Amino acid sequence: MRRNLKRIVYGAFFGLILVLPLLSRNEYVLFVMNKALLNIIVASGLVFLTGFAGQISLGQVGFVAIGAYTSGLVTARLGMPIPIGIVAGIALSVIVGLVVAIPSFKLKAFFLSLVTIAFGQIIYLLLVNLTAVTGGSQGLFNIPPMKLSGTPFTNTLYYYLFLVLVALVILLMYRLKYSYIGRQMFAVNDDDVAAEACAINSRKTKVFAFGLSAGLAGLSGALTAHMVGFLTPDPFTFFDSANFVAMAVVGGLRQLSGGVVGGFALTWLPELLRLKISGFENYYLLVNSVIVLLVLVFLPSGLGASLSKGLSRLWGEKQGAVTLHNSKSKEGE
Repeated sequence: MRRNLKRIVYGAFFGLILVLPLLSRNEYVLFVMNKALLNIIVASGLVFLTGFAGQISLGQVGFVAIGAYTSGLVTARLGMPIPIGIVAGIALSVIVGLVVAIPSFKLKAFFLSLVTIAFGQIIYLLLVNLTAVTGGSQGLFNIPPMKLSGTPFTNTLYYYLFLVLVALVILLMYRLKYSYIGRQMFAVNDDDVAAEACAINSRKTKVFAFGLSAGLAGLSGALTAHMVGFLTPDPFTFFDSANFVAMAVVGGLRQLSGGVVGGFALTWLPELLRLKISGFENYYLLVNSVIVLLVLVFLPSGLGASLSKGLSRLWGEKQGAVTLHNSKSKEGE
């Protein structure tokens, strides 16, 4: 009985995801859904980087900006096809990610976070001041949209494209988690000295994780550029980087679903708080931050872990080690 219920619930959930654009005629709702899917890609990269490999990045928005502006410039200024622009954006994001990761792979915690914060700030200042290339604060316009048979993509077509890409990203993370690469990352995350003693190259492991997360951020940025059609430096500040980190943490750094749950929740939460109450527009972001803090305090493992436990209880399954490898054993054990 419970097995049939499980199939029905999952079938209904995935069916709803597939038909959602057909149920809603509100273009803004579809746009926010598309933005949530793009945020999920970035947050999933951070789950991979931090939850798997134990590396911290507070400048992830810099890679999003690199992917967005590279694809925008290649297509708008050079007239190249959109797929080439997207590949160029991903490639440059990965290259820059490797450049940032290689000299800082020995850094941990606060020191590494300071390096990534500085990187994000440097990218933002370049976007503002390189006006001949990026358009500066005036922005980069005339970025071509994706097309199907000569017709520009609608929000519905973007939704299905992004949904497929999110599924591929989750599949990639799943395969990596259960491969020797994933086991190496968990070992490095626990104790890089012990991992080195077991012939695991912690440098290559950390650099690979940084490069992959940067590539995913670049992919999200490139897709964003063609969906909105223009770029300005405003969405690429430290606040946006912190928001991506919050998505990964709220969703659960030890869960494959962490980026999905956190990206979706924190993209929609500010929108749901836009209540039609006089004066509330000045406080809804404050309320949003308070809710995030409460989640972190009362659900430190993240919404993904809580959701997984709740579903396991619903199906009557034993709650085993469903989370990713614990980074540190509890004190006293």
